[in-house]
Parts: sequence; structure tokens; C-alpha cells
Amino acid sequence: MSGGLDTARTIDSRVAALGELDFAKTVEQRPSETIQPKLAPVGAAEALARLAELSKKSLSERLISGATLGEGGMGVVRLAEQVSMGREIAVKTLRPSDGDTTHAALRALREAWVTGSLEHPNIVPVYDVAIDEQGAPVIVMKRIEGQSWSALLSDPDAVREKFSSQDPVEWHLRVLLSVCNAVHFAHTKGIIHRDLKPENVMIGAFGEVYVLDWGIAVSVFPDPTGRLPDRAFATEIAGTPNYMAPEQLEQTPELITPRTDVYLLGAMLFELFSGEPPHRGENLQQIFASIIESKIEFPQGFPSEARAIAERALARKPQDRFEDAAALKSAIEEYLQHRGSRRLAFRARKSLDRMLELLATEQPGPDRSAAVFNLLGECRFGYRAALEAWPENTTARQGLDKALIAVIDAELSDGDALAARALSRELSSIEPALAARIERAIQARNAEDERLRKLADDYDMQAGTRTRMMLGVLMGVTWTVLPLVGAILERQGYPVSYRAIGVAMAGFFLVGSVFRLWARESMGRTQVNRGLSATMGVQLVVQFLLLGAAPTMGMSPQRLMAVYVLTWALTKLLVAVWVERWFVALAALDALCFFVAAGEPSLTLWVMSLSNAVFTVAIVRLWLPQQDRARIQERRAAFRARTRELFARSAEQEAQDS
Repeated sequence: MSGGLDTARTIDSRVAALGELDFAKTVEQRPSETIQPKLAPVGAAEALARLAELSKKSLSERLISGATLGEGGMGVVRLAEQVSMGREIAVKTLRPSDGDTTHAALRALREAWVTGSLEHPNIVPVYDVAIDEQGAPVIVMKRIEGQSWSALLSDPDAVREKFSSQDPVEWHLRVLLSVCNAVHFAHTKGIIHRDLKPENVMIGAFGEVYVLDWGIAVSVFPDPTGRLPDRAFATEIAGTPNYMAPEQLEQTPELITPRTDVYLLGAMLFELFSGEPPHRGENLQQIFASIIESKIEFPQGFPSEARAIAERALARKPQDRFEDAAALKSAIEEYLQHRGSRRLAFRARKSLDRMLELLATEQPGPDRSAAVFNLLGECRFGYRAALEAWPENTTARQGLDKALIAVIDAELSDGDALAARALSRELSSIEPALAARIERAIQARNAEDERLRKLADDYDMQAGTRTRMMLGVLMGVTWTVLPLVGAILERQGYPVSYRAIGVAMAGFFLVGSVFRLWARESMGRTQVNRGLSATMGVQLVVQFLLLGAAPTMGMSPQRLMAVYVLTWALTKLLVAVWVERWFVALAALDALCFFVAAGEPSLTLWVMSLSNAVFTVAIVRLWLPQQDRARIQERRAAFRARTRELFARSAEQEAQDS
């Protein structure tokens, strides 16, 4: 707690101190404006004086030359320090020559003017141009540290290592997209490059892309200043033969259009996949023939969609090509998107193959099901991602359908029709035969579910419990009271006779029949109740048969009733086997009573009454429904509470009276 107070005090004191500074009122009025710090005076005067001194000097004097970066036919590029800016730059000048260098100087300057007019992230910035004391041009440019794209095209390991690319082909395609971007920008300014090739593209140390060597570029718009080369004077063959478009051999300026550069961009796309430029031959004549004919031979393995793009860009007639570099760029971007989709589908196919092999070789079971659904999840993820990137990817759609159908077949074979139907909803289309098969399986599943439901209802021990209990109580009370009355009468000198037994059984049968008729719906609802009713009926039939056979067999009424007890034991034992296990205890009690009656016939009626009394109590205890039991307990609790209250009042009244 104290730590929090200390922190709050520190913040308050710090805010108060800041509020006393010079800029506080400004910030309070305009807090969205930048707070400008005071300039440090140290060295400022010297820097300004140095800049004023440099301003009096020529451009070449303001540069400190360094090592040579590269040399061409007429020019040389050196590293230099631009003193006024304190940075390293590249300076391009002409090589010393004894002859007339006017043409070379003009070419170098026009390249600088063209490049300088194109301010674009993928074109090297030109900082300044001038003429030195000898009349030679001096071109000041941004220094680019990197290497030619042509060197990287043949070195995928370098691409992976330097630029952390796991897919060199995609990396090169994105370089080409940057080139297309720069070329399209140049076209909007009226500039046509005419010499696009991987060698004229520089890749910086951080992956920057620069289109270089605009030396033979022409402008479709006349330039009154004379800086930009006019296309109207482009009457000579210019370009690199291995990449040239057919119209570059025609020496007709009007044929040189932005679609000429589209052809050159297509040539670079061709080289990206084939490893060679489109026009090749053993001599210049063969190369020229290839340019004029422009029937490009694509090697095997050239991606079909990329080939279609390259074929259109390399069309012999300009009107058959992409209308501009932006359209070609869009086609390449779409191909990249499709290529990523295809790669995702290819990876998903590996999971599909493993899943199909698993289904073909492993026996059905929980382990196989878990493995199959894991692999199906991989297939789904891969194919759906592929379709999201490219909805028209038929390979991905067909692969996903194949995976789903394989698992649907497995689910149908394993008997899980519901899972099969759920999976079928993900199919792009379903064959009628498969739909019919799933529907039949669903119907069979529903029929089986209905059968099991009815079976469960038939053996539901909770259904008709109250009716069963009432029937049991009726039977138990009857056979408790009747033997007890007989035993009392027997003591008074009225022995039990066959007739008395028959009358009692007939009465019981009549009462039981009336009860069964009244409770026919409840007792006929489940197999348990029907079975118990049938068992009781069989029990009565057996007893009537025994009653009819007893006189013939010489069996006394007491012995007959003892045998009745034995039949009760057997009946309860059967009920225990298929309905209620606790009937075993009642059957055991009846068996014990039978042995007692067999040993001492005078006790027969007494043990019969005892057995049925226990049976009645057990039936009430075990078959009384839970809700009825709860009500009884509530009533008991209420009665006890009421009784205690009455006793308390009575005691209180007595205390007052005393």
C-alpha cells in the first residue's frame, strides 16, 4: 500500500516539474503538436561555413572519389563520398578517351535524365548530373549494395540463405512483380525500357529490387528540352537478342510500345522457370529467326498456368499480349495465389493418402477411427485453406470430396449412419447412389432405435410401478387374511376343506380379474407388467389343477396348501430370475415355510399368512413410487411437527393451570 502511495507522489512531483518548463503552455494549448528541442550550438557554425565553402565549388570538387565499383563499354562507376550530405554515393563517368566522346556523353546523360525522371522505389534514384572541367558527364546516383538478379536465378541456396526464403520460386516471382511495378510506372510517364532482362535488375542486401540500365529507353512523348530520347528516332535495332520482341527487329519506331516491354517481362518469366532465355541458337541468325518466329519451346515441367501467362506475354503480335505491365503483374499475382493453393492441396493429399492406406489395411475399431478422423481433420484443413485461397481449385475440391467419401463409406460400414450423413453435407455434390445408401442406413438406424426404444419401454421397471404395487398388495393382503381366518376357524373346530379352498381361490380369481380389467392399460404397457400378470395367471391355473388332483392323489387340504406354498416359492424364484432380483429372498422365505408346513401340517395356514404378510410389506417398500414415498414422508414430518406442537401447547396449558 505504501509503495503505491510513493509511486503516486513521485508521478505528481514529476508532472509538476514538467509543467514549469518553457513549452508547458504550448503543449497545454496544442498537445497534438510536436515538441521541438533546442538546437545544440556545438559545431553548427563550422557545418554552415563548410557548406557555404562547398557551394562555391563544382560538383566534381564536392565529391571525394573512392574505389571503382564497376566498368562498362564506355563508362565507369566509382564509389564516392558526397561531402555536403556526408554519405556514400555512386558516381558514373566516361572512361578517358582520345576520340570524340560527344555521343557517349549524350547517351550517359540521357540515361541519367530518364532514370531521374522516374522517381520510384524500384528504380535507382539519380541525385544530380553535371559536366566536369573536361566536358565529361558526372552522374551522381544512390549507391546500391547487392548483386544481379541473374546470379540469384541460378543459385536457390543463396536465396534461401540471404533472404530467408523457403520457396525460391515464389521469391523470384515477387522480384518480377516489383520489376513489373517499376516498368508500369515508367510506361505511365511515357518511357519504354527496351532492354529488360535479369542482368539489368539489381537485388539489394535487404531484398530491394531496382531496375537498371535505362540507356536505350525511349519516350513516346516528345521532350522539348531534349533530355529524353524520342521514340521517333529509334530507327535502329536495339536490345538484347536473347530476350528481344519481334518488333525490335523491324526498325519501325511506331511498333515500339509498352507491349514491347511486356514481351521482355514475359521473357524473364520464361527464364525464371526454364533456366534459359526464350531465344537461343548457335549463331546470331538462328537467334534472330527465333525472335521473328516467336514460337517458344517450353520445357517439360513448366507449370501449366505459368506457361499460359508466359505464352500470352510472349505472343508474336503485340495486340495478343497483355495490354500493359500492370495486367501481367495481376496475372502473376493470381498465379502466385493459385500456386499457394496448389501447394496446400499437395500437402493435404499426403494426409489423404495416409488415411486411405489406413482404411485399407487396419481393422475397424476405436484406434482406427481416432487415427482416421485425425487425418481427415488434416485433409479438411489443407483442402479448405486451398479453396479459400482459390475457390476454383478443382484438385482441392476433388481431394476433399474423395476424403469425405472414403470416411463416409467407413462410417456406413461401421454402422454410424448419422456421422455419414453429417459428412455428406460437406460434399460439393453427392451421387444419387451414395445418397440412397445413406438414406437406407438412416432408415435402418431409425428402425433399430425405435426397436430399442420399445424394448427399453417394455423393460422399464418404473413404468406401472404403482399398479404393480397395488396388484401385489391385493394378492398379498388376500392371501394373508384368508389363511389367517382359516387358521382361526380351524382352532374353533372348523377344519379346512377342498370346498373352502376352491371358494377362496374362485373369489380371488374374480377379484383379480376385475382388477386386471380395470388396470389393463397400465398392466399391458410393458413386458414386465405383462409378464407379471401372466405369471400370476399361471400360478392360479396351477393351483386350480392341484386342487382338482388333490382328492385323487389322496392329498389332504393341509398338504395341498403346503404344496401351494412351494408353488409360490417357485413362482417368486422365476420372477427373481427375469424381473426383480430381490424376489429371491421372498422365494427363500416361502421355501422355509413349505418345510415348516410339511413337518408340522397344523402350522400350514399360519406360515402361509406370515409369508404373504412379509410379501405385502416388501412389495410396498420396494414398489412404492418415489414421488409417493416422498409425499408420505412429507405427511409424516408434518404430522410429527403438528403432534409436537399439540404436546407443547398441552404442556404449556398444564403449566399455566398449575
